[in-house]
Amino acid sequence: MDTMRFLADAKVLRVRKISHSHLSSSLFVFEGDSDVHRAAQKGSRRSAVCAGQCGLIRSPVENSEVFAFHLDRVLGLNRTLPAVSRAFSFMHDGQSCPVVSWDASLFPEAFAAGWATVRLSWREYQSSLKLRCWQKNSSPKPDAGCSTIHHYEWSKVALFDFLLQIHNRLDRSCCGFRPRREDACVELGYHAECVEQENIQLTNIVHRDQDQRHLVFVNNKGFFDRNEDNLDFRLLEGIKEFPESAVSVLRNQKLREKLLQSLFLDQTYWESQGGRQGIDKLIDVIEKRAKVLLTYINAHGTKVIAMKT
Repeated sequence: MDTMRFLADAKVLRVRKISHSHLSSSLFVFEGDSDVHRAAQKGSRRSAVCAGQCGLIRSPVENSEVFAFHLDRVLGLNRTLPAVSRAFSFMHDGQSCPVVSWDASLFPEAFAAGWATVRLSWREYQSSLKLRCWQKNSSPKPDAGCSTIHHYEWSKVALFDFLLQIHNRLDRSCCGFRPRREDACVELGYHAECVEQENIQLTNIVHRDQDQRHLVFVNNKGFFDRNEDNLDFRLLEGIKEFPESAVSVLRNQKLREKLLQSLFLDQTYWESQGGRQGIDKLIDVIEKRAKVLLTYINAHGTKVIAMKT
């Protein structure tokens, strides 16, 4: 909550334009000033990009990043960075845009060098799921083919990505659904890679420099316009269990109530989506996908277990 308040209300001290090796365009980071800023920065890691507490300013078309944060929050996954919607008079013609909390530990070799990522092909990823890497905190053999990521993390990201139909982590090439011509995977030629699906690289598999067992969900642009007959089930492939805490929210039909309560905290986002009516339409989409996911779990005998990692 403190971070959300900082992102939404902090006085902007300065704005920096920065470049990222994996992005075609530059991004903007603002450094803010607040009591939270001063308290939060004691002993925290600093970087050349941000000397204090900062927010990464995204484009208005990526406003679903804010919804994604609140979905993660109510499901109890806690793998996204805090995000709020905020309007800046000096940017994007005053339109509200997502502002994501800056975390220097995601960039151990500086922002320009990119995230701290794990490189895995689809084949290697599916193999690691079968190996159940790091489960029960037992170290895998050096030649086992495990990454640093704990087995349970894949279940969490698969559930999250399926509800939002985010494909840019596990299915960058859009092999699991019918993409549109304007989708990036088609425009950039990635979709052609589906002829050799086993060799496709996973992307945005990000962790903190000091915590390589847990994922951090970044670039969480969700898609609310994908029809139910064109959902990406490839995201669920190889997943044999899901987190009980998240599934219980879906099963107990508490998702709408919890999302409304959480999203109402961000009045700028709430109003940018058309108020309660617009927010309800977004939640309608997620609830329908939740029902599809629960049906999938029942039909495949997928386990629902407590995941304390």
